[in-house]
Amino acid sequence: MKAINTMFVLLFLLLSVHPAFARSIILVTLGDSLTKGDGDEEGGGYPPRLLNKLKTLYPGSTLKNLGQSGWTSDDLINTQLKPAVAALNAAPAASSRVVTVWIGSNDLFGLYNYVCDEEYRNNYAACERDGLRIFSDNIKKILASLKSTEARIYIALLDDQSKRPVMKDPVKRGDSFDKISVDDVPRMSAQTKKYNGVLRKFAAAYGAVAVDFFNTTIFENAATLSEDGNHPNSAGYDAIAKIWHQAITQ
Repeated sequence: MKAINTMFVLLFLLLSVHPAFARSIILVTLGDSLTKGDGDEEGGGYPPRLLNKLKTLYPGSTLKNLGQSGWTSDDLINTQLKPAVAALNAAPAASSRVVTVWIGSNDLFGLYNYVCDEEYRNNYAACERDGLRIFSDNIKKILASLKSTEARIYIALLDDQSKRPVMKDPVKRGDSFDKISVDDVPRMSAQTKKYNGVLRKFAAAYGAVAVDFFNTTIFENAATLSEDGNHPNSAGYDAIAKIWHQAITQ
């Protein structure tokens, strides 16, 4: 009898952890063009790729991608945050809720392509200080709102955009960001590190997982970039989906 009871306990534990019996995931993705999927020849970017990977472990999982090209952290709060919270709160009780956030690229591009020149008359110390404060306040608000849903939160650390071909190549830089000078490029690199400090700080404060895109060559390697030297291509989004998947399932 004892052996039979032990067998049932082991069977129960096996069924509890086996992927086929795992709960489905409601996946909500927030962000800018990197979440929207700009540059992807196959379309969709990383969110549908991530969903397909998750479905192998969590059958029945679904996706709501709210990413929009060109969006800043301000735009995310104004347009994506409310529907994201609503979608997560509406998830069936039997499902797990997961949300990914990837924002900040356009905060940085805008800072050096417009804000510091036009609004601060090239007073970079004040411009960068205020930009960091605004970004910090926005990330805090985003994570606080998402935490209220009790979803598992994953937030991306930003890559060093100064290393992207669109910044390193004067022609590409002029075509895409005509007001970002060669002197602005190292400033952007330094500001990126400060933004990542903010992301790490609030990820720890709100129980989110910081997903590392800073220590990757996806945005430097021609094999994983589209022709604009700024957005990933299909191979790049494959690599990006893999990084998100590893973070969520490890």
